[in-house]
Amino acid sequence: MFQYLKIKNVVITSAFIVFMISSALISVSPVTVLAQSSELPKASLLYNGGISDLKPSLTVKDNLMKKIQVPEDEHEFEFNSLIYAINRGDKISFDFEEEPARVDAFLIDYETDYTTLWALEKLSTGEFTANTPSPGLYNLDVHAIYPDGEYVSYSKLVNVVDNNQNLLSLTPQSNQCGNELPLDKLTAMGNPATSVLNQVINQPLIKELSFGIIDELNVQLADVKNICGIQLGLKNAQNDINFFAVQSSDDGSLYSDPIVFSNTGFSGELPEIYKYPSSIEAKFLKIVPLGSTLEKGLGITDFKLFGH
Repeated sequence: MFQYLKIKNVVITSAFIVFMISSALISVSPVTVLAQSSELPKASLLYNGGISDLKPSLTVKDNLMKKIQVPEDEHEFEFNSLIYAINRGDKISFDFEEEPARVDAFLIDYETDYTTLWALEKLSTGEFTANTPSPGLYNLDVHAIYPDGEYVSYSKLVNVVDNNQNLLSLTPQSNQCGNELPLDKLTAMGNPATSVLNQVINQPLIKELSFGIIDELNVQLADVKNICGIQLGLKNAQNDINFFAVQSSDDGSLYSDPIVFSNTGFSGELPEIYKYPSSIEAKFLKIVPLGSTLEKGLGITDFKLFGH
């Protein structure tokens, strides 16, 4: 499914993220304040001929994080309450009062032990495919970067339905991406720093980890595996939004186009799990920081790799 590019060092097609956020990469004390949603550009979900408003949940601009509201909790809604329904696998799109420079969309489960984000595949038409391994209630999150550098996340609780799926056939093995894969080698490229990733997994690793401004994490498996996601803990993630790209390769030379993720800002000090639109076959991964609002580098505190 990926178009492969030959690169020596990682080439990120979303490099403008670095430019937009670079001015925020200044060592300052994180500041979190409440914001008024009326101050922010409005965003809406377009689906099946209908339109529904999205609620801003968090914004970052000029080193200032403003948390507007926590994502909607499914326990706050009765089962029969009116929740926007989306058919699993359907196309959705978004309308913005002001045109963002970049938009990424995720379906997020905040009710799991670790917040889990499913990246939605973006089509050439600008639409996204609303897909998850199984139906259920999810927060539809839209992460937008505006031309002035402001970052805004919007959220809406939705019910992903699939009337054609036999729920009795679903098993943890068939609908979950939860098998931790053993790593053969894990290294990081960056300026020497005191933050060192230790005891990442319970098996021998070649540990050459020094996390600084670059923080490019290189992962190597013993052989090609079916990979579906990563678990990543980031320093100060409750007060910082980090953008990073994941690239994959089966030979360590030709790497896929990047899949871009950003953390939610709502998981405290716990790691989050980031899952791909669809699983990939790879032996090598690169995890490359694209910029963040406060920290210099990702400041990785936890890493795991998942496959089927």
